[in-house]
Amino acid sequence: MPVVIRALLFDCDGTLADTEPLQYRALNGALLDMGQSLTAPEYQEIVGLPDGEAIRAVLGKRGVSCPPETVASVLKGKRAAYRKSLGTGASPVPGAADFVRQAAGAYLLAVATGAWREEVDLVLGGLGIRDLFRTVVTYEDCPAGKPDPAPFLKALEGLNASSPAPEPPLQARECLVFEDSPPGVAAARAAGMRCVGITTGFSGDALRDADLVAPHFRALELRRVTAFFDRRAR
Repeated sequence: MPVVIRALLFDCDGTLADTEPLQYRALNGALLDMGQSLTAPEYQEIVGLPDGEAIRAVLGKRGVSCPPETVASVLKGKRAAYRKSLGTGASPVPGAADFVRQAAGAYLLAVATGAWREEVDLVLGGLGIRDLFRTVVTYEDCPAGKPDPAPFLKALEGLNASSPAPEPPLQARECLVFEDSPPGVAAARAAGMRCVGITTGFSGDALRDADLVAPHFRALELRRVTAFFDRRAR
């Protein structure tokens, strides 16, 4: 029996919403408060990592001691600045909201991200699509961040536990992931899921391990995308 796509799993920042510039400015501002700074190319190196891990990577690269209280202080400043920036609304990745609305009529939908739930709810709510996802996995649900497959496997678990429960139970190979970062693509592959890379922040070459690469959702037609993966599964 051929495998077909039954569920679509989405990263949030950079995939559904163009929030990475806001994330960068917030983190850089928090680092500046302690006498450090972060260049845009350096930020690209940590995109997709959980906040705490990203902060430790930045400070470690500078030889700055980063005990838990230092990381917590930077994180507090970063999160406050980021929440404030979300007050004016996050810009959607072109076509993302319409793509999700169309997909909701035919597929199980989930979000799997390393961001904090409060922030994710603000972003998805601002796009008007929060209620279309059966499960939303955030840092609070799964501290193990991408490229670890745990966030996507947790989302799979959540979809199978949702009501009405999918029958037969959903399997990883029946899930198609949409991601914008190399750690995210690696996590999807490690979870046994297929993946579409969205080049909002990285080149197609950087996302070469994805099965398919597109600049944004306007370049993707839902029926053709899922049919492409259904054919590949045969």
